Amino acid sequence: MLPDPPLGTGGRRRREANLADSPSLPGCDELFLRYFDRWYEADDRERKGVPATRPDVIRDVRPGTRPDQVCALTPDSCAQVAARIARMQQAVRGDWPRYLKTQGEISPAWIDAFDRHYNRTRIAAVIARSTPTDFSNDYLVLCCELGAAIGYVLNRAEPQLPWVYEWPYWESCLLDVPSGNRIHVFHWAIKKFSDYGAEDGLEGKLRCCRELVRSGWRAPRTT
Repeated sequence: MLPDPPLGTGGRRRREANLADSPSLPGCDELFLRYFDRWYEADDRERKGVPATRPDVIRDVRPGTRPDQVCALTPDSCAQVAARIARMQQAVRGDWPRYLKTQGEISPAWIDAFDRHYNRTRIAAVIARSTPTDFSNDYLVLCCELGAAIGYVLNRAEPQLPWVYEWPYWESCLLDVPSGNRIHVFHWAIKKFSDYGAEDGLEGKLRCCRELVRSGWRAPRTT
């Protein structure tokens, strides 16, 4: 397993904003354990291999490996997970325009509008009203909608990023076949809804990811 390629800011570089009066938020791992971990079967948790959130990108697949060679699910299970993610994307198309005024197809502009809408105050309110034992709680649903939307945008823009389906469905990721990098889009979403990544800026993160994919994961020049 190689070190993670440079991608996210990990919450260390925040947008220019006055956070003095903003509510504090739990960390991403705490929130993962609170809202997501309870829905794993023992074998799913063991296969996952990490206790909480995953890195944004991790290289643990041999370059050139096909998605079907990576996936641990049966073809029927893959089809069920693909349908679940497609339903989440359809929910995005139905839900987000009602309060974000987005138009057209899911795009980076939709991700940016969602990201700007859910500031710390709104994220704190989502957490406060979400009951962890309810599978349909707002925190889990919004994270999964966001992850499905991020995956849609990247998959549509970069054909070399097919889905690798997993269970629970939020363990599904995009695989950059030429490099062997897995992009864990649902875990991006969990980090957005936490202290770790609330101000990272998802539109910039998407742009950085696409640039790295197209460059073969060479770090961008700083000068």
